[in-house]
Amino acid sequence: MRLFSVIGEAVQTIQSNESQRKRLAEQLVFLREQGLKELNSTEAPENQFIIPIQPSALNCRVCGGDSGFVSKSLHSIDLVLVRTVGVLFEYQNGIVTKTKYWPNFFDFPQPFLSNHALDLDELNTSKSLLRLKEEIKMAKQMIESEKPDFCLLDGSLVPQYMDKPRKDSKLAEEYHGLLDLFLELYQTAEQNNTELVGCVEDSRGSRFQSILGETILPFFKKQKPLGLDFILDSVLLDHVLQKNERSFAFPYTKSIKDHAILQDFGLDWGNRLFACYLKPSELDRPLRIEFLHSPKKGSLTEHTNCIASTIGALSGLHREYAYPSVLIEADLRAHLKPEEIDVVFNKICDQLSKRVRMQLRRNSRPF
Repeated sequence: MRLFSVIGEAVQTIQSNESQRKRLAEQLVFLREQGLKELNSTEAPENQFIIPIQPSALNCRVCGGDSGFVSKSLHSIDLVLVRTVGVLFEYQNGIVTKTKYWPNFFDFPQPFLSNHALDLDELNTSKSLLRLKEEIKMAKQMIESEKPDFCLLDGSLVPQYMDKPRKDSKLAEEYHGLLDLFLELYQTAEQNNTELVGCVEDSRGSRFQSILGETILPFFKKQKPLGLDFILDSVLLDHVLQKNERSFAFPYTKSIKDHAILQDFGLDWGNRLFACYLKPSELDRPLRIEFLHSPKKGSLTEHTNCIASTIGALSGLHREYAYPSVLIEADLRAHLKPEEIDVVFNKICDQLSKRVRMQLRRNSRPF
């Protein structure tokens, strides 16, 4: 059967890819002992390729936010429910001594209506912009109210490519409004001396391997390994990093003016965005963390170590799942079930004539 041959092919491909990744990692072993100081590159500005970190004892206040959403497309409108939850953990000697939820322990999701005639891709972008907008507003409010030492975002510190609408899109104004909110969040974190950190749970970034192949290996006169261009950073570094180790920190992008999103931010904040990969748990892939760096926070290595030691302590609670505990809690509280939107939908239907066609054709088949 065709099905069994596809299954066998998938197994073979996965095993082959895994072997290739291990061979790639073995070719990079020399960089563990080889310093990067002589490289003198803005692409890899630290002196070491791999840097050990010591998880923090956690004497700090950490907040994190996340959102959940469900949507329902109707004949003339689109209905979206968004629940955004903020969580504050206060630690003393590694133990949570105080917990606070923002705005409350339980909050009914906020309903949003859209009656714009949007294409399918624009509709998905609209939902993403709406969710991000609510998350960023929540993070800003938490920082202003609680003044935590760390504020963690579930995801990147920058909107992603799919969040940017077409130039002629009806969503252009919403997108630029979101950019303004991100800039306000950066400023608020800086004014309140809060470390703003983005934690990307399942990163598909390839920036690290690009630096490796284009800058580091050529400097050491090493040939680029076959297949390096087709491997994700987190997958490659899973075979390179050991528990409680991080990669060197690197700029978010090589060229701000050529980056689809950062070109809209301007050079000031764009030049301050850095990222690195951290492995807090033995049996899980490395976690990508993003942060804002400036000279007043010390050297890049000191600053990155401070952040990585805190994120490592928050994320190393389970050997097979590495993610900050405050974001896990926020995700659990923000989660929405599809049934919750039916409550709102049914109440709308109750107040309309039966002659009004609400359901899409694909959802109203009589058979």
